[in-house]
Amino acid sequence: MRHLSLALSFMTGWLLLALASCVGESLKSASEIPPTSAVTQAESGTDQPPSGEVQERAVPRIAPGMKAPPTAGILIPPPPLPGEFAIRTQKGFYVTAIDGGGRTADPILVTASTTAGPWEKFKFALTYPNTPYDKSIQTARGNYVTAINGGGLTAGPFHTDATQPRDWERFRFLDLTDGNFAPSYYALYTIKGFYVTAVGAGGKYADAFHTDARQIQAWEEFRIVKCGDIGSGYVYGVMAANGSFLTAEPAGGRSQGDIELSSYAGANTRFKLIRQGDGTYALQTSNGVNYVTALGGGGQVQRFEQCDPGFPGACLSGVSTIFHTDATQVQAWEKFRLIDQGNCTYIIQTVSGYYMGIFKDPSGHYTMLLTTDRSTISENEKFQLVPYGLASPVILQ
Repeated sequence: MRHLSLALSFMTGWLLLALASCVGESLKSASEIPPTSAVTQAESGTDQPPSGEVQERAVPRIAPGMKAPPTAGILIPPPPLPGEFAIRTQKGFYVTAIDGGGRTADPILVTASTTAGPWEKFKFALTYPNTPYDKSIQTARGNYVTAINGGGLTAGPFHTDATQPRDWERFRFLDLTDGNFAPSYYALYTIKGFYVTAVGAGGKYADAFHTDARQIQAWEEFRIVKCGDIGSGYVYGVMAANGSFLTAEPAGGRSQGDIELSSYAGANTRFKLIRQGDGTYALQTSNGVNYVTALGGGGQVQRFEQCDPGFPGACLSGVSTIFHTDATQVQAWEKFRLIDQGNCTYIIQTVSGYYMGIFKDPSGHYTMLLTTDRSTISENEKFQLVPYGLASPVILQ
């Protein structure tokens, strides 16, 4: 009997505790209970927003078949990649976010600009740590570029009013570089597997973009150039005003090695820009050992010469040498000052104060020769930095 009495007492106490818990739940305020709509949206897994909603939502948009990020609700974006970037179409036009972003009505993104101002500058950031190849594109006003419906549209494909990077604000950067093309063309891939198209390869103020392409052709190729802070230790192609690239021939390590202009690109167009303590930069060649030397600290011009193959003079393939690529330490002649022009172009100045540039012939046509003797700045002395590795978490992250 004593055991039965103890058992009944235990059961009575347990029931009283359960009833107290139920009463406590019923007294919770409405703000503590998840809204039915948010729960329903999360369970349905739909990628389409409710009628009238464009981007902001309590539950992140997750594309069908994609794994949800580890954080739920409001996402805190990772820090942006250093500095800003401009996006150029294959014809050389810049992508412009009208008003610097914040728009849902056309025009939103256009490709009519031939120069880079504030509206042509964007910040890139990783969206989620577990998808390092995906980036968000942030406008000058701090908004994010949205591919409406995750892509697949020919009309109204973008908005620029998102304030958080979610799935429709994710773009996969696909590096199209190979040995036969100038470096770092990228394709932009939406979360639903479409490519971003610059209609007509640029030059348009209306109907400038589609997001329904399934193949990469010229209209889906974008060149990305650096703006502002170039950081230290990042790898770039150095593009001259005529669209050619600085090339280390060979890749470095020889006193007769030179820096030339080339229309084609391979590993030898890659230079790591390493900031020095005095604010100058050293250009390390792609072998990771040698640095570019401006002979005499500048003040020289490349010239076509007739070279005797047996003559040991400073001559390479008929072009006089004004650079070497055999230095393994950074001293005065290996230092260059990169001067930001504010429009995504840079001036390269030698230690003697001369500017590097392209040599023009007497008729005013560009040549493929370089100079380090310029004391004034024209378009010929302006270079753009084309980043390698935006599709890789190893280079820029």
